[in-house]
Amino acid sequence: MAKAIPSQLKCVSYDAAQLDDDGQRALSIFQRATALGFYEELPDEAGESTYSRLAAAQKLRFTMVFDQQAPAESRHASQPVHTYASFPGLLNAGGARPVAVHKITAVTVSPTHRRQGILTRQITEDLNYARRGGFALAVLTASEASIYGRYGFEPATYQTRFTLKCEGGLKLLVALPGAVIDVDPEPFATKLEALIRSALAQTFGSVDGTEFDVGYALGRWEGWDSLAKAKNMRHAAYYDEAGELGGSITYKFGGWDDAQPKMVVHKLVALSDVARLKLLEYVANHDLVQQVHGQGALDDPMRLVLHNVRDYQVRSTDDVLWLRVLDVIAAFEARGYQRSGQLVISVTDRLSLIDGTYLFEVADGSATVKRVAIDAEELTGVAHVVLGERELAGLYLGTVQLSQLLAAGRASTKSESDVSASLRLFEVDRAPFTPHTF
Repeated sequence: MAKAIPSQLKCVSYDAAQLDDDGQRALSIFQRATALGFYEELPDEAGESTYSRLAAAQKLRFTMVFDQQAPAESRHASQPVHTYASFPGLLNAGGARPVAVHKITAVTVSPTHRRQGILTRQITEDLNYARRGGFALAVLTASEASIYGRYGFEPATYQTRFTLKCEGGLKLLVALPGAVIDVDPEPFATKLEALIRSALAQTFGSVDGTEFDVGYALGRWEGWDSLAKAKNMRHAAYYDEAGELGGSITYKFGGWDDAQPKMVVHKLVALSDVARLKLLEYVANHDLVQQVHGQGALDDPMRLVLHNVRDYQVRSTDDVLWLRVLDVIAAFEARGYQRSGQLVISVTDRLSLIDGTYLFEVADGSATVKRVAIDAEELTGVAHVVLGERELAGLYLGTVQLSQLLAAGRASTKSESDVSASLRLFEVDRAPFTPHTF
């Protein structure tokens, strides 16, 4: 149970799609407080107007907590001590259609008000709100990795930040089909919007792109902080052999200050491996450029086609999407599967959202999941494991395997039935990748 927060704290919430004048002023306060919380540049009037439009398009539900006893000279006499927002979205979990997810963003707590139970109360109430609203999953991208595990979130996708050496041009083992052209971003906007929608269906682990992501790819803004127009962006598009649009890339020159001049990928959207590789090849083959810096999936296919595999160097591996299961049956029946089998999972949940025992029956790429009594006769002879809500979240996109959880002591077997046949039940053929953050 969440502990009571101090009585002088007042919580207010708004729907950004339905704001009156007071609500617009609240959104401005929220935007500025969030920028301060993430050490970002404060927005100007144009940035506030753009933010208001983007928040409305996202159907942002935003919340602030105020300290009604803050001293007059304190910033918190007029500014919130906590910000929090959420909005609806979609996730490609490998099933027949994307899964509706509850996206959480803009979470800040002032240093003066930490460890008072503010975030615990807020996120607990919000997860219950999302569950009542029919969302099977909550997702977020985390600035700090030590916070959200307490609330049942687990990393679900990772990415690499890589350096691609390309002095004298990129040398590949294969000739890639199709063509890349330079594009003028604004006339390309409608095609890009359609491309981003199509990429959701082709990219396992992707969330849906928003109006912000479209503008980000077009160079309309550098980021969420000031929403100022990006400078010196270049844009290109890939067309396959049939003349169909298959990808786009936004990139910029990194400057002459470095010993090795580089191009930096700002945004890459691709419907296939070939589209991704062709776009990176195009950027790498610019004159005088010796490196390309970008992001990719853990199983980035670029390594497979390089003449010198050492030309691809991973600078870091970062978590991207964090996931929390809100409804076991709805979430796992919406997921796709590459293996078949039966398994019983008993889940213990610190927030008591998904406590219970569930029977998974998987065949032909889909699952039937039902809640059962722990001593039900139909469980006889079926492998049975016990794990927590975080571990279940880790299984959802195949980020970890059941065998790994058992070996690490994060799951245990409950029955004497052989569990070995079920160890690969949640395994996936490719690493999930999330090209959009929020």
